Amino acid sequence: MRKTVCFHVGLPKTGTTTIQQYLRKQDDKLRAVGFLYPGPREHQALGADHNHPVMFNAMTGKAKVPSAGLDPEACREVVAQAFEAFRRSDLAHLIWSFEAMALGVRNWDVRYLEQILDGADVRIVFFARYTDEWLESLVKQNVWIRAGPRGERIYGKPLRPLAPPRGADEGGKVRPGRYTIAQGAKISQALRTMRAIMPWAKIVLRSFDANCQAGRVVSGALAAMGVPVEAFPDADDEAGVRNPTKSDSYSMLLYHLEIAQAGWDVVRSVATAARKRDEAGLKFEPINGRRFRVLSDENVVEARGYYESLREDYPKLPAQPPYVSNPAETFLPKSEGVALLDWLRPEISDAIFDKACAAYPATPGG
Repeated sequence: MRKTVCFHVGLPKTGTTTIQQYLRKQDDKLRAVGFLYPGPREHQALGADHNHPVMFNAMTGKAKVPSAGLDPEACREVVAQAFEAFRRSDLAHLIWSFEAMALGVRNWDVRYLEQILDGADVRIVFFARYTDEWLESLVKQNVWIRAGPRGERIYGKPLRPLAPPRGADEGGKVRPGRYTIAQGAKISQALRTMRAIMPWAKIVLRSFDANCQAGRVVSGALAAMGVPVEAFPDADDEAGVRNPTKSDSYSMLLYHLEIAQAGWDVVRSVATAARKRDEAGLKFEPINGRRFRVLSDENVVEARGYYESLREDYPKLPAQPPYVSNPAETFLPKSEGVALLDWLRPEISDAIFDKACAAYPATPGG
């Protein structure tokens, strides 16, 4: 029986967490229709996460992401065991899903992949998103990750700047990878690199925006992976929303504190308080309804250009909505930021409140 291996490679912030959690939850039903989403039955190291960081470290040969404390060689042993179980089974399809695969494609060990995939058909599933909205969501996610329980390990590094400073030399003195906006350029490059290093693979590109608008984030992903959607008629309703972006006002509050390097204890405490209020459905009425974003109009225009570059290779992607200067605000003034912090009391201590107020910038970028 001919076997097929599908790599769901991202992008991050295109419903990957929701999709992965649904795949894990539907383990038995997937196997019943011939699909394997490797988990603890194949190896205990695949049971801790709904996604596959072990696969990512195996395919790069580097410890790029945390994976159950395993070094790259141990990750490859786990992957080998899962592949062996797959080849012995009567299942026809194997799915590996990890959202960082696409943007890490330059680190893929092609010789290793050729060995483990020998004799199998390969499908690579990639979800694109309007690049300006994707980058905005990515920045907010990074802000909240750094404010979370694991943030202490990474908070020592400053938040990645949005763009190079004005007048920076584009000839090589400024490394684009150090700037968030440059992640937009990596999308087209990633797909072109995949086509170059794995010409035998079938690349399936789909629009997250189209699926989201149609309410088909999960079912659309299943279809792209080759899963018979009719076997999962309620996939989108059953999956729900697993990883929503927090409210704009809280995200902007944390962003300003992080840029000002207020300290991890301050950011963590404010984030915890904000989550409690957000989950309780409480709103700070003086700024409720106002829209905030991180990207400037200049950033947005540049990001939209990256999406158009992607459409040159994949013209079936939906066109972006016409560009209109976004009325959202890119700075929450200090007076309003302090008022929001005051509203979060007594969820935060007096000491944390004082530190946050002292660190909060008086002007954009200040």
